[in-house]
Amino acid sequence: MPTVLRRTLAVLVLLAGAALGFWVVFGAPHHWEGGMRLVKFALGLTSLGMITGSAWLMFPGSADDEDNDPPSPTYAGPLDAL
Repeated sequence: MPTVLRRTLAVLVLLAGAALGFWVVFGAPHHWEGGMRLVKFALGLTSLGMITGSAWLMFPGSADDEDNDPPSPTYAGPLDAL
């Protein structure tokens, strides 16, 4: 999938997940009781899943990105000046 399309889709999924989350927290379902409370809980978890999925779409990890080599003894760290 092209990077531009993947990141555009990630932003759309993030906005949809945030909108769903805000609706669940601040919107109409405050009066839901009984079994509908489980639906409200499921919608909240779906919102969190959409936000997490958008992060996965924006920054995909792959086996090629991993660096399995141990750092050299002179390596001070990513934030330290060498």
